[in-house]
Amino acid sequence: MGNIIDYIREYGTYSLLERPFSDEDSLVIAQFSYLKLERVLMENGEGHSGVTVGAIRHRDRFEELFADTRFAEDNYALFEAMRTSRRFQTMQVADCAYRLDRTEPSQFFACTCLLEDGSVCIVFRGTDETLAGWKEDCYLSSRAPVTSQKLSAAYLDRAAGRWEGTLLVGGHSKGGNLAVYGAMHCQAQVRQRIRQIYSLDGPGVLPCHRDAVTYPEIRGRIRKIVPHSSLVGMLFEDSGTYTVVESNTFGLLQHNPFSWIVRDGRFVTVRDIYRGRKAAVEVLNRWIETMGLAEQEALTKELFAILDAAEVETLLDFSGNWAQTARRMARALRDTDGQMAGELRRAWGLLLAAGKEVAGAHRGTQTDDGCTGENHKME
Repeated sequence: MGNIIDYIREYGTYSLLERPFSDEDSLVIAQFSYLKLERVLMENGEGHSGVTVGAIRHRDRFEELFADTRFAEDNYALFEAMRTSRRFQTMQVADCAYRLDRTEPSQFFACTCLLEDGSVCIVFRGTDETLAGWKEDCYLSSRAPVTSQKLSAAYLDRAAGRWEGTLLVGGHSKGGNLAVYGAMHCQAQVRQRIRQIYSLDGPGVLPCHRDAVTYPEIRGRIRKIVPHSSLVGMLFEDSGTYTVVESNTFGLLQHNPFSWIVRDGRFVTVRDIYRGRKAAVEVLNRWIETMGLAEQEALTKELFAILDAAEVETLLDFSGNWAQTARRMARALRDTDGQMAGELRRAWGLLLAAGKEVAGAHRGTQTDDGCTGENHKME
């Protein structure tokens, strides 16, 4: 069993005309969007159009594609597999759009991939290593909409106006949420061209967004895929038709697309996410939904002030030394009084539990409970 890199190496000899676009291909392109394409393909603030994956290797500043050192080795292996494969080497990357605003905060990247079969695949990057991206993620539950969501709809309209063909829209993590939101709020004629919307462990849209008349129109075209121990992808999940894939790791680390297991060219699937994780997410969703938007935003600001004091940039920072991080957060919490302190302690408890889970995964222990590993799609 392997992952999406092994998938490309084994099945990359097939063109998209010989082996149609699949769930696994959607994850390949979603992860590809995490490469720093804006540094290599964008010129004078404009997206460079029509560069094939094979040709990117010869661009100036090529090495900056892998500037995110957390996943540099895997991202390099992914790119090399793509550029040497028949399946992806002729895929053209066009219309890169990038925005990073630390004061708002917002983090956005999208690009258009022109596929061999004539399809146009529009992909939105998920949360990157920037703190602005993580802050914007938290505001997804309290602001309607956040900047990246508005940008996703505008980008879809612009890209669809430039390129003909059937549209595939998708992304991993926040990118999946942007794909769904963008499809809901793009122009009607653009929405009609969308064949599939891939939300790969992406949070669902807020209940107030689901009230939009366009949500029922696209709901049946949303392809939701989450890992066995999903947390991010189960936030505000309402469809019940998601597919669960097996991962080679545990807990929060399963959010990493390189951990999703592929065998014989397909994801290895299981019946549902772990029971304990599903119950915990249901509690978290209820807690968020019972809070007012102003209260959620105030809580988010306070929470990030505490994370800043604890020198935390991402949730995965807990995996290094979660006990030391917890002590720093506890000291910061003592400076917060009243009802907000109580809510922050609840949030802190959730983050602490997540940190313990990641640390346990590094020790090779599993913290989630009971579910068989048999192959079964929940469809």
